[in-house]
Amino acid sequence: MIKSEKINHQLQRLVETCDWRFAVGLRVRFNHPTLLYQTYPAAWVEFYAQNGLLFFDPTVRWAMTHTGTITWAELEPGDTAGVFRQAREYGLAHGIAVSVGDGPMRSMGFFTHANRPITKEETAVALDVVKTLHDLTDGVPDLPAERIAALQALGDGLSQDSA
Repeated sequence: MIKSEKINHQLQRLVETCDWRFAVGLRVRFNHPTLLYQTYPAAWVEFYAQNGLLFFDPTVRWAMTHTGTITWAELEPGDTAGVFRQAREYGLAHGIAVSVGDGPMRSMGFFTHANRPITKEETAVALDVVKTLHDLTDGVPDLPAERIAALQALGDGLSQDSA
């Protein structure tokens, strides 16, 4: 059984850990997350979608084929589309990617700071929370649409745009 309060607790853990911005996609199938929680600036989300950056984003490419964590700095040499350069224009300068799960059913998280790299301690929290959320959402893709919508709504209060 999916435990909404436990999912909410893990999301709050992410918000309370530090002042980072993040996007966490859970139970990704066919390059689409069943649940998506994010605190990225709305302007970046719109720009990213309008320009189809998902198809060029080195963090997404890495997360779809690997598990564990990696820094944006490690991925930047392969960023031929300039996704990281464009992200910096929106205050997303230093980041990590986290990926857990297997082939057709992964969960992933992308975490950023404007002014400093993500610390090892923050990386450990990010990995732990994404793993826990992945485990807590086992079976979510098979739920009725209204139940998925209710779980998605848990992220409505996460926005840090006013921060």
